[in-house]
This record gives sequence, C-alpha cells and structure tokens, in this order.
Amino acid sequence: MVLDKYSYLKDELLKTIDSMSAIEGVTGSPCEELKEKIQNNVFNLVVLGQFKRGKTSLINALLGAEILPTAVVPLTSIATILKYGETLNIKVYFIDGKMIEIQPETLSQYVTEKGNPRNEKNVQEVMITYPSTYLKDGVRLIDTPGVGSIYQHNTDVAYQYLPKSDAALFLLSVDQPVGQAELDFLKDVKEYSHRIFFLQNKADYVGTEDLNESISFSKRIIEECMGREVKIFPLSAKLALDGKLSGSKELLEKSFLPEFEKLLNTFLMQEKGGVLLLSVTNNLLRLLSYARLGLELEMKSLLTPLEELEEKLKIFEKKKKEVLVEKDDFYLLLDGETKKIVNNVLEEDLKAFRQDMILKVSEDLESSYGGHSSMSMKEIREHLEEQVITEVKQAFASWRGIEDEKLAKTFEAACKRFIIRIDDTVDSLLKFSAELFTVPFDIVKAEAIWTTKSGFYYRFKEQPVGIEIVASSLTLLLPKFIGEKIILKKVKEYLNRVIDVHTARVGYDFEERLNKSKLDFRWEMFQRIEATIEGISKAIEKGMSMKDKGEQAFEERKAVLLETEKRMNEIKDKLIRVQQQVSS
Repeated sequence: MVLDKYSYLKDELLKTIDSMSAIEGVTGSPCEELKEKIQNNVFNLVVLGQFKRGKTSLINALLGAEILPTAVVPLTSIATILKYGETLNIKVYFIDGKMIEIQPETLSQYVTEKGNPRNEKNVQEVMITYPSTYLKDGVRLIDTPGVGSIYQHNTDVAYQYLPKSDAALFLLSVDQPVGQAELDFLKDVKEYSHRIFFLQNKADYVGTEDLNESISFSKRIIEECMGREVKIFPLSAKLALDGKLSGSKELLEKSFLPEFEKLLNTFLMQEKGGVLLLSVTNNLLRLLSYARLGLELEMKSLLTPLEELEEKLKIFEKKKKEVLVEKDDFYLLLDGETKKIVNNVLEEDLKAFRQDMILKVSEDLESSYGGHSSMSMKEIREHLEEQVITEVKQAFASWRGIEDEKLAKTFEAACKRFIIRIDDTVDSLLKFSAELFTVPFDIVKAEAIWTTKSGFYYRFKEQPVGIEIVASSLTLLLPKFIGEKIILKKVKEYLNRVIDVHTARVGYDFEERLNKSKLDFRWEMFQRIEATIEGISKAIEKGMSMKDKGEQAFEERKAVLLETEKRMNEIKDKLIRVQQQVSS
C-alpha cells in the first residue's frame, strides 16, 4: 500500500533528524522544526457539494464507521473536522471561544439543522479524533454543510472552509442532474483547491446503462465549467459503508469505492506525502551542508598559519558588515510589504464586506418588517433588534474565517519572497567564506519550511454585539403606521452603527495580528543571518585556539573532526537514498 511506503520513509527521516541533532555543528532549532513539520503536517481534504448529495455518508464510508449523523432531510449545518487520534473523541468549539467535550450520541444536537437550527447554539466547528489510517499522517477530513438549501447560513459555512482546502472531494448525485447553483459553487471551489476529485453518488439507484449516461452528462457539463478534462468516479456511499461494517467484499465492489480509494491513497502519497518528504530532505541536506562548511573552516584554521588567518579574518569582517547593513534593509522592505497588505487587501475587503452586509441585512429587515405586521410595535422593535444582532454576528463569523485564510496566504507569500532573498544572502556569505578560506562548499537549494500555520496565529477576541434601545418609548404611543416606520428607520441606523463598530474592531484585530506576525517573522529570519555569521566566526576561532594547546590537543581535535565528517557523509548518503525512493 502506498501509504505504508510513505510511513516507512517518514520514519527514516525522523531517525535521520535525531542522528543529525547529535552531530556537533548541526543547528538544533531547524532540525526540531523539520521534525515537527513531518509529525504535524496537516493536509485538509474537504468534502463539498450541494445539499443531500451524501457527503456525510461518504466520510462514514471512508472511515468504515458510523461516526457522523445522517438523515433524509438537509442535515449538516456545522463544519465537522476529523483528525487522527487513538480513541474517538468529540470537542465542540463555540464562537465565543469556549469548548466542551461531548458523547458521540449527542453529536447531532450540535451539527444538524434539527438539533441546532440556524446555529442558535453559536457553534464555531466540531473536532473529532478517530483512529483511521486515512487520518494517521496529517490528513484531516472536513465535512461541510451542503450549499443550495433553504438555509443560507449553511451555504455561508461551506464557503468559509473553501480557503482551507488543500484538496476537495466534490459530490454529485445520480438522481439529480448538475444544476446552476452547483456549477456556481464549483467555480469558487476551483479557485482554492489544488486538486478536485469528482464522485457521482447513489450509483446503486440505477442500472449500468443509466449510470453511464448520468456520468457522461455530468462530465460534459463539469468539463465546460472547469475548462479541462475531468474524471467522475461512480459511488454508492451507502453500500460502501454497509460493506465495510459487515466485511462484505461483494458489497464493497458494488459500491465502486475500492477503485477510488486506490487513487486517493496514491494521491496522498505522491502529492501530499511526497512533496513533504522531498521538502524536508532538501532542507536537511542544506543544514548538513552548512555544518560541513563549519567543520571544513575549523580544519582549515587548524592547518593555516596564524598570520594568514588574521588577514583573511579582516576581509571576512568587512563582508560581515555589508551583510548586516543588508539585513536592516530587509526590515524596511518587510514593514512596507505589511502596510501594503493592510491598505490594498484588508481595507478594500472590509469596505466591500461592509457595503454588501448593509445591503443584505437592510433587505432582510424590510422583508421581516412586512411579514410581522400583526405584531405590536414593541414586539416588532424587539424582533428587528434581535435580527440585527443575529445576522451581524453570523456574517462576521463567516467572513472573518475566509479573510483570515486570505490574509494568512497573502502574508505567507510575501514572507516566502523574503525568505528566498535572505537564503540567497546566507548562501552568498557562506560561499564567500568558503572561497576566502579555500574550502569545499555545496549550495543546496530547498523550499522554505516557514508557514503561517505557526506565524499568523492567535484567535480573535470575541467582541459582543452591543444592544441599545433603537426607539424611545414615545414612539410606541404614536399611531401604528407612523411608529412602525420610525422603528424601521431607527433599526437601519442602528444596523449601520453596529456594522461600523465591528468593521473597525475586526480591522484592528487583523492589523494587530499582521504586525505581530511581521515582528515574529523578522526575528526568526534575521536569526538565520546572525546564526550564520556566528557559526563561521566560531568555527575559525576554534581552529585558531587549538594552535596554543600543543600537538596532542591538535591531533585529538583533528581526529574528532575526521570522525564527524565520516558521520556527515553517512547521513548525506542516507538522505540521498530517501530522495531517490520518494522520486521513484
């Protein structure tokens, strides 16, 4: 099985990192980062589609267990994230930051439209751990509400998770032709997901001829939307789950799931696992190259006359000052880049979001106002006030998640440009030093391991939506047709104030996070330059200091360096073998 190969190579890299960490001259912190990268690498596989396509049933079938609730009516209303854990455990996270653990039998009370209508319990998301091989190596399955139902907030939640998608399982259904709402959603999905797998569920509803005809129809429509050729896999999620629960190979074959699972396993290795393994291997080779240069510099310092060394050190000091000046220039550029993200992305998005929300909620208030004419003016006022609060909270909760991912990716892209330039500066300094002291040095290029998963962090403070009386008690004494118009006007004015206040708060939160992330990134990246300078200096100083300790100390140190060099060569050969195995 492809995933078994991935697990083996991953374990080999983890052992190699431990071996490298024990070698003198290898920097410990990057090794720990790479180790964490392998152990905690997250890959979001998001299950998407129109309501009642069988998304939840598919997840249960993949896991081989009835973990998530299913029903005959539009059901899922909250995103549910499944990740690996030794036991089944369910945690419910709320919008206000609170968390509770629940029993599996109560899950439907939080994630379904029946148990939690219009998300009246203010659930943010549900996290489930489960011991499945699909989830074992960092894959997270995300079950989203279906789009296109009568529940608009379900569609909003589905859109909220699009930016989190590394790959998507997009479900269609044999019993319902592809509709325009489905195609509109797909256009947005393809903007975020690097890979989309299409599955036509409920294949057991029809015969072979009708199934092939349905798939051909869907394939033609979707290819027009995607602008490329696609493959659609037939599926019966129901038969697949029944087959796994009963251990029936016959049912599994009838479900068509094994064929798709084979492709999915290969994808998770080659496009998820393989890319990760190659990235980490290249970074380890880069670290090894740095450490090898330090060893060569120390050896050269042992063997070079003192006078010649001192002359070379003067030249190195001049180069060091140039690099430190360049480092300060990086900070000014990073500061400007962060301000550009705030001005050109965040502020523009906030402006567009504010306008859209005011228009939408105002229209909803008009509609609600007209539909409650039988109420008293006090009841109308209270109802409209509550509607403002609910809609504003839901709109901000949904938009904030999408904007969070967008800003994180924009910031990460900017940071990676800086990492490339900083790495080039480090390589230039190392190459200069190698040539100055005439020692061998291989420049190893590797993709930056830094990501916003650690750099663009901490949760928002949950700001309550303030309430105030929007019309005085005198209004309630006016004739109803006059009082109602005043109440509606006041509620709309209140709506504008509430949105303005929360737009400012959210904008401030985002800007604070960007600035904090910028400072953390600056410190982390500039540590690379300073650590490189310090490493070169210390290696030379070690060699120079041995000159005063006599012949025996000199020979002992030389023996240690030769043994370290031998171990480095062994690790390098092992890393190259891992590279070759991943590529094959």
